[in-house]
Amino acid sequence: MDAKILSLFGEDTMNKGTFWFYAAATVALACIVLVGCGRDEAAADAPKKIALIAAAPSHGEGHHDWDQDALFIKQCLQEAPNVEDLTIEIHNDGWPKNPRDLDSADTIVFLTDGAGEHPLKEPGRIARIDKLAKKGKGLMFVHWAIHPPEGAAPKFLEWTGGCYESGYSLNTPDTSPPVSLVDNDHPVSRGCAGYVAVDEWYFDIRFRRDKPHAVPIMTGKLPPRNPEDKVLAWAFERNDGGRGFGFTGGHYHSNWHIEPFRKLVLNAILWTAGAEVPAGGVASAKTWRFVSIPDFVNVDLAYPQPGWEDTLDYVLKAVKAEDPEFVLVAGDLVMGRWPDKDSIKKYAAIYYPAWIKRMQDHGLKYYTALGDHEIGDNPWHGEKAKLVSYFKRQFQKYLQMPLNGPLRMRGTAFYFIHENTLFIAADVFEKGNGPKGGIIPKVTGDQLKWFKQVIADNPGVEHIVVMAHTPILGPVKKESSSGLMLEGGRESPFWQAMSKHGVDLYLCGEVHAITCTHADDVLQIAHGGLFGYNPKVNYLVGTISGDQIKLELKEIEIVNSGEKLWQVGTNRPQEMVSITDEIKQKGFVTVGTATLDKPGSGKTLTNATGCFEVAVGQ
Repeated sequence: MDAKILSLFGEDTMNKGTFWFYAAATVALACIVLVGCGRDEAAADAPKKIALIAAAPSHGEGHHDWDQDALFIKQCLQEAPNVEDLTIEIHNDGWPKNPRDLDSADTIVFLTDGAGEHPLKEPGRIARIDKLAKKGKGLMFVHWAIHPPEGAAPKFLEWTGGCYESGYSLNTPDTSPPVSLVDNDHPVSRGCAGYVAVDEWYFDIRFRRDKPHAVPIMTGKLPPRNPEDKVLAWAFERNDGGRGFGFTGGHYHSNWHIEPFRKLVLNAILWTAGAEVPAGGVASAKTWRFVSIPDFVNVDLAYPQPGWEDTLDYVLKAVKAEDPEFVLVAGDLVMGRWPDKDSIKKYAAIYYPAWIKRMQDHGLKYYTALGDHEIGDNPWHGEKAKLVSYFKRQFQKYLQMPLNGPLRMRGTAFYFIHENTLFIAADVFEKGNGPKGGIIPKVTGDQLKWFKQVIADNPGVEHIVVMAHTPILGPVKKESSSGLMLEGGRESPFWQAMSKHGVDLYLCGEVHAITCTHADDVLQIAHGGLFGYNPKVNYLVGTISGDQIKLELKEIEIVNSGEKLWQVGTNRPQEMVSITDEIKQKGFVTVGTATLDKPGSGKTLTNATGCFEVAVGQ
């Protein structure tokens, strides 16, 4: 044994037995130290562990769906290409079956009801979470979970720096304030930007007054009548080294399918776990599809419609097979040549529900813009122009599109976000005096102001798609169409606004034929078909993946035959619409493809074939 070690043990006073006892003890102690160091290194290398505590759903389908929220969050984190491996456990029913499972978690996320329904109201649970917090565990509360059970507010303030306080804090159901990120360079904010989402946002949160203070991360303009910047998300670093986070949104499960909405929460989960938040935030954008089929079906049809239904069923099954999240229909759902208020009320009650039921029976979610046939068909001279507002009310009543448009166009102009894409539907039928009478195809005034503001309020989206009935850029091919065009064309305020504010696609119908036009960094796709009149119909598939949109136009031949189908007015369609067996075997044929790439700040149209070739280089 080394003389220095012997001297430490006092060799002069040792006998042999004592010497070898201390020698063995020294070796054992060294082994313990080495094993302990190995364990520390292994723990440091182990994946971060996230515990998602999900309560049972409590407010009906789509509301407070905590178990579905937790599953989706887990999927997003596990599939994110820029996040290191994580261990993620979901504890359903609001608490782990074995509470010791929380001991090894790096962060604990509560997706639960709050106040008297909070899972932490049960005896002993506050103490257990407090013990874990004092060990530096991360804690995060989402939506109602930020409302502590009775008597627990002081602990919530210790853990996360803020909480909902009855009598002080507020919540307003179904509000859609523009939210924005606080400019403080916090890691949770990486890659995040503002958006608008309908939610039950909680605000006027009670924050602790002493240090350490919570750091605001996201604010929103609330309440609706006297809006001010209110903190809707905050971060907190405790003296024990642990981290806390509060997020007041999350009432609707559908909002998790808004990429900028969930990115902030995913970033916060990593941050509270002590993991590195990627430079651009957690990459969780999904690959998904939509289908555009304008002028479907542009006829007053029963459901099922004899002589037509087999063909419509074939077409909608083909659309469904594309696996779209939803279908866009840029107007002309019905023929709509209804001459007076009584007729409008009567036929709207027959033909809109039939159209809706057909889509529902094929499992297709839809968003519809207003076409000229929804307001009686052009032109609009004399008394007919006065009926337009009544026509629009029937459209609003039955189609029930989002009511977030400008004041006098709610339900005919609207917007929504899905994943990383903002969709805006415009109502191009404004009052005026022109060749078509008292209605002019245009987007001006309050609607144009609203359109610009919607884009400004949603900087967190990657893509912008606009849908309206009439083409803007000409010339366009047309079949069995009056050829309505937006007033002013390329010089119109609407087109100029789309170009200036980064719109990617403008989807329109009206002309029942395909023309693709690319100008001012906006791609206009005029397409659709006219069942009962024209020999071909088509639809567009858009596949969105990150900063890329892949486009595919598909077409099929149909046969229109027989006598004229009964309709109000003249110019009636054929009573039979069919597809030959030979054509059915071939199915829809691709007639054009293209890819819209948006690397960095640029935008290019590439890989164009067929109908899209003419658009390249315009």
